Parts: sequence; structure tokens; C-alpha cells
Amino acid sequence: MEEIEFDVGPISEPEMGVHVKEVNVTYVVEEPFQYAHVEYNGEEIEYQCIEPPLSAGELRNLEIIESAFEKLTSTDILVVDPKDRKNALRERFRFIIDIYQFNMTDYQNEKMFYYLLKKYTGFGKIDLLMNDPYIEDITCNGPDMNVYINHRMYGSIKSNVIFEELELNNFVMKMAQSSGRHISVLQPIRDATLTDGSRVNLTLGKEVTKKGSTFTIRRFKSNPVSVVDLINYGTFTCEVFAYLWIVVEYKRAILAAGGTASGKTTTLNALGSFIRPEYKIVSIEDTAEMNLMHPNWTQSVTRAGFGSGSDGKSAGDIELYDLLKAALRQRPEYIVVGEVRGAEAGTLFQAISVGHPCMGTIHAGSMKELVSRVESEPMNVPRNLFSSTDVIIFNSMIKVGEHFIRRAVRIVELVEVDPDRGDLITNPVFKWNAHDDTFVFSGSSAMFEDITEEFGMDEEYLMNEMKDRTRQLEWMRENNIKEYEDVVREIRRYARDKDAIMEEIDHDKHGTEDNISEEIDEMTLQEIENIDNMAESIT
Repeated sequence: MEEIEFDVGPISEPEMGVHVKEVNVTYVVEEPFQYAHVEYNGEEIEYQCIEPPLSAGELRNLEIIESAFEKLTSTDILVVDPKDRKNALRERFRFIIDIYQFNMTDYQNEKMFYYLLKKYTGFGKIDLLMNDPYIEDITCNGPDMNVYINHRMYGSIKSNVIFEELELNNFVMKMAQSSGRHISVLQPIRDATLTDGSRVNLTLGKEVTKKGSTFTIRRFKSNPVSVVDLINYGTFTCEVFAYLWIVVEYKRAILAAGGTASGKTTTLNALGSFIRPEYKIVSIEDTAEMNLMHPNWTQSVTRAGFGSGSDGKSAGDIELYDLLKAALRQRPEYIVVGEVRGAEAGTLFQAISVGHPCMGTIHAGSMKELVSRVESEPMNVPRNLFSSTDVIIFNSMIKVGEHFIRRAVRIVELVEVDPDRGDLITNPVFKWNAHDDTFVFSGSSAMFEDITEEFGMDEEYLMNEMKDRTRQLEWMRENNIKEYEDVVREIRRYARDKDAIMEEIDHDKHGTEDNISEEIDEMTLQEIENIDNMAESIT
């Protein structure tokens, strides 16, 4: 049988900062059959999924195998434990191959199995996109239209994936069903969490989206972005995170604010690595996005109800407000709210005002916008109550040339409400300088003053702590300690034995300085020897 050669050309890794017209890269997504090619096509950057091509004969065989597989398997493959599905699928594949006695090479068999695996246990047409670690969002705006992705290096770009109408309708229903949700003409909009933890918004047919069914997937990172990753990206600096580390350690309330895709949830998840391992955390979310890797963590999510009640609330509905009330009864050291946006806000800020440490995200691009949103429907939180929040991190996605970058543009402390004018008094402790892409420290912290008063310590102690923690974060970055679990381990090591950490950092620093000094000495000796040789040649 004819076999088509699968050659993807030279392989490299995507790089940040490449001019849009120079983008031309092919990289491995998942060996041996998934590759991505990203290239400027003369008008825009385009993303191409590269998978092994099939000859006409191979396509016929694949259709026969799929037909036989569906007759043999039905849906029972889906009830097998996810860890065992691949092996179960391979056993049935071999059984079918033995029956039909196809004249195929081992490589052709592996190609057939790849397409079966993608269809029955993967994400079908978007499986490659879902496996690409550089892709953050995937959007399909309707049938017969290119699927768009948000690429970590190149921003929003078009892919070569296109769904036909029936194919898209079936795909949307399959995603809903695999997530344990129901979508229909009666209920054509659905939010869900996919099997890999990614968040998806689905619409079915032309009931609410006139071009047809749609989906938008916010990718879930099984290995979350760490503090050191965000430092490497330039979103934060070591000094900013050292300050936030102290704020978290002393159980202050923090909100990450910003627009869509500005990095709020990523920031929140990174801050979770500063929470001590013995502290109890309860997180509440609409869809599971947090991945704290914390040993004492209860993760709770809302649930859609069944049918419809007279008050508009379905029977069995469990909302953020319900989860928050339950969380407060569990005596957590930290409550983490995925997104503050509704009636739960009043309860949340009341909890903060009586000393419950909380973290959360909220949509707002500035302090003025944030205060207006909190005080308006549906939150209706009085300013005095909102001012109990300690620190606001304002995240932003900013276009620089042809690329987008994420920056924590302001770190603001809420001090108090002016008793005479009712204005919110704030202290912008860190500001991002767009001119040279640096972060400027104001030199003083109202939070540090509060902490020193509460714990009876000197403010100079906290300033020195911030310097030491800055050094540790710099050391971690220099030593490429960036995986989330490794970063958490080093942060916990600092809490257990700071002196040993500082000694190790000092030793590494002096060792580097000694190496540089030795190199200089060697250069000096070499220069002297060269001069002597020149003198001898002259004489």
C-alpha cells in the first residue's frame, strides 16, 4: 500500500520578540505525529496543524477500522478509567487489524491508531491545539470558519482548523456531555469544565449565535505558571513578588484586578505558592481553574441545577454565594475566590473586614472602575466595607509593537476611607514604568506599618525580609528553578531554614565571583606572557 512520507522540516522553538514578518517556525507539539508550523503569510501570522497525511488507501482502511471499532466498542471505552483507555483502545485496534489482515507496515498501523486515539479519547479535530503548551485560548466562531487561537508568543492568530456545520454541532454536544453538562435548543448556552481541567463556553445552533454553534476554550495548565515564570515573562519582578510574599504570609486580603486575559487567575494561582503548607485553603469557582498543588486545599465549584423554579433559580443550583457561606464554616486560613462578581461580594468583604484572609479576581482596569463596580449592582458593597481589602494588583495586557505583553501595572494598598470626603485613600506601592519596562517601588508600605503594629516588630525587619526574599527569588531565577512544584519547595525551605538558604546563596555568589576573578587572573598572566613573547621577538 502506498505510504506518504511525513517530513516536517527543521525543528526549532518559538521565540518572543521576533518581528511579525520574520515569524517562521516549526516545533514539536507531541511526538511522533503532532507538530505546529507558525508563519507570516504576507498578510498575517497563521498557525498550521501538521499531522501525518493519509493516502487514499490508508483513508479507506481507517474508515473500515472506525466502522468496526464503533460496532465492537459502542461507548463502553469511555467508562474505562482514563489512565487505561489508551491500552484498552489499542487492544481493540489490534483485534480489528488481525480480523481484516490489512497489508500495512508498523508505521501505517501507528498512524491509524493515532487517528483513532485522537477521535475516541482525545479532542478530535482540535486535539493538537489542546496539546500545544503555547496555546492559551481556542475559539471557534461558527462552521466553515477558521478556528482562532491565542498563542503565548504571537497573540491571537488564525489556525488551519475548520469545522463543517454538522461536525461542529456534534462536537459541541460531545464536549458538553463529556463534561457532565447538558446543552440543547432549550438551553443553548453552557459553561463547562473539560476532562483536562480547561474551561469552555459552548453555544449550540443558531438560537443565540447566528452563524451557528461556537466554543471558546480557556486552556488549563496541568503544570501551572510559577512565580519564577512570571518573573521571566516580565509580568512581575523579584522585588514585587518578595513584597507580595510577605503580604500573603501575614494573611492580608488581596484582589487581582484587570481585563479579560490579563493574567488575573494566573497571578492568583502563583500567589498561592506563598501560602504555608499547613494552612487550610478553600477555593470557590464557577469552573475549576485553580491548581494550587497545596496539601491542605479544598477545591469547590458551583453546580447548575435542574429544571426551573418560580424564582428563576433551578432546583439544586449551587452558586458562589452558597459555596462562600460553606467555606466560612470550615475555618480556612485562606479563602480563594475565582472571580468576585455577584451577590457573594457582600459576604466576602464582610469576611475580610472581620479578619478572614481572602484572595480573588475581579474585572476592573483601574481603581476608579473597581470602586464603581463594587458599589454598583449586583455587588452593592459599601466603600467602608470594600476598604477592608489590603492590596489590589492591577494586571493588564499591553500591545508593544506587534506583540502583546502582560504586566502588573500597579500594586496598590488600600489605606482607609477619608472620614470627611468619603474618598478612598490608597498607596501605590509599586508602579510599572512603560518607558523602560521597570517597576518602581514607592519606598514605603502601609501594609508593613500595619503588620509591625499587629505583631510588635520593627518595620526595618520587614524591609530586610523583602530584600532577602528578593535575593532568593533572583537566585531561583538564575538557577532556572521555575517549575511550580520546585518553586513551592524552595519557598517552603526558606520558611523552615532561612539561614541555610541565605548561606547557600552567598556561597554561590562568592563562588561565581571567585571564578570571575580566576578568569581575570588567567587573562592577566596570558597578557604578560604575550608581552614577554613580543619582547623576545623584537630582540
